[in-house]
Amino acid sequence: MPGKLKQVISASRRTDIPAFYLNWFIKAIRQGWVEVANPFFPKNVRRVDLTPEQVSWIVFWSRNYGPFLRKRSFFEAYQLFFHFTILSPSVLEKRPMKLSEQLNQLEQLVKFYGPERIIWRYDPLVFWLENETLHTNYQPGEFKYLAKTIGDLGVTRCYTSLAYPYSKFKSRLAQKFPKFQLLPQPHPEALKVVKEMVAVAKDAGIDIYACCTDALLAIEGVKKGHCIDGHLLNQLHPSEKVSVARAPTRPQCGCTRSIDIGDYRKQPCYIGCIYCYANPVWK
Repeated sequence: MPGKLKQVISASRRTDIPAFYLNWFIKAIRQGWVEVANPFFPKNVRRVDLTPEQVSWIVFWSRNYGPFLRKRSFFEAYQLFFHFTILSPSVLEKRPMKLSEQLNQLEQLVKFYGPERIIWRYDPLVFWLENETLHTNYQPGEFKYLAKTIGDLGVTRCYTSLAYPYSKFKSRLAQKFPKFQLLPQPHPEALKVVKEMVAVAKDAGIDIYACCTDALLAIEGVKKGHCIDGHLLNQLHPSEKVSVARAPTRPQCGCTRSIDIGDYRKQPCYIGCIYCYANPVWK
């Protein structure tokens, strides 16, 4: 049917599919569909068509694209977009990735797909007190190095946010780090850090975008983030249109319509970020 909108598949906000569940995803694509449970009502399951006739774009989210890069030829029937979290390692993650390995993967993604299809996520920012001393996972020296290196590859978007104090995040933190006290958001120190990030990123040719944290928009130079951006996808591949209708997944989300696949409960992420809203293996 001429003019019919195609789907955007988000793979995925619910877990790290490229790092841990790529074979599962490939199997689902081969069969042409995948069953997706409603995260709030698990018995409510829908079947999602994954055929190229129905799907134009797959938007990946990951901290490790090594498995994907080894099997990228399988996805040639689709348009691909990448969210790549490259964040300074901290005690808040059980198995943080090596920055050198991630930057090598990013260079390959740029080579194969172009920098305009990649968003660098330095996300989320966490601030806490321990024995009345301020700590954060933001590392200014590493951020400057990352911005310069990533900017030199042509990537122009960096998404960030302030970690949301989900009850399960606070519960995990209380169990593993009982002396840590999260700072209320938006804390002045957090705004100071993001202002610094804007200046550093600008020097590298990168813009800072706020994801689900509109308080950061008060900082000059910070733009509203749209992690799934139908307008951008249509510009990148105008021959197959996707929806530009707003479809926020949580408060202050700027995303347009997509279908998230994967399962919070059955597909935990083994990188183990204690602040994650999904289901990380952190014990």
